[in-house]
Amino acid sequence: MKQLKKVWSVALCAAMMLSVMVVSAGAAFTDQKEIKHTEAVDACVALHIIGGYPDGSYRPAGNVTRGEMCKMLCVTLNGGKAPALSSAATPTYNDIAGNWAAPYIEACTKAGVVAGVGGGKFAPEDQVTGFQAAKMLLVALGYEAERENFNTPMWETNVSVRAAQAGLFQGLDDLNPSAPLSRDSAAQMIWNALNAGEVEYVTQTVTDGNGQTATKVVLQDKTAGNTQAKLTLIKDKFGVDAPPAKP
Repeated sequence: MKQLKKVWSVALCAAMMLSVMVVSAGAAFTDQKEIKHTEAVDACVALHIIGGYPDGSYRPAGNVTRGEMCKMLCVTLNGGKAPALSSAATPTYNDIAGNWAAPYIEACTKAGVVAGVGGGKFAPEDQVTGFQAAKMLLVALGYEAERENFNTPMWETNVSVRAAQAGLFQGLDDLNPSAPLSRDSAAQMIWNALNAGEVEYVTQTVTDGNGQTATKVVLQDKTAGNTQAKLTLIKDKFGVDAPPAKP
């Protein structure tokens, strides 16, 4: 199975970027042995979603800030490329002016992927938690924060349910989603999201036993083109299929 994953990773790199050779070799860091989620890190590096440091390290135990998470999301949603960004004349939040991540935060806010922490603040340098990252990734997959009650006092519970259904916590059995998210775990969570199916809300008309009709909004999987296959985030944004499912 490990060999199958490596073969798929190499194929992904060849299809996505000719300049990248073998993922496992191209993503070799000076602290490679400290990386637990090797496949996820290799893939996210190959897709330009996350990178290493100038000294050649990855620092898997380092925590991700809220601003850094916004950049990763922007690049993910733009197919591995830095999107065209601009800083708002009047910042949405009162604590992001001059911050390097401000354009990414504004872009993610405009897309409805992120929200502030209250009091008009975003806290870009605060460490992002597993729950916060999961919420962002769920919205990127098509879940609407308002419909899913992601903006209520019970938001962590609601996010946890949807995240589990979408498989965002796969391979992260030791993760404490209330704690700061490490770079190692962030790569795994993003990789899980890339291989998850996108969703959409549709309005359906239903008829009860008395012949009365009514409409309701239901959540359903997005499909790829005219097929019945689920449209994954990686297929939608990067144009490649997800890796083979484990037997």
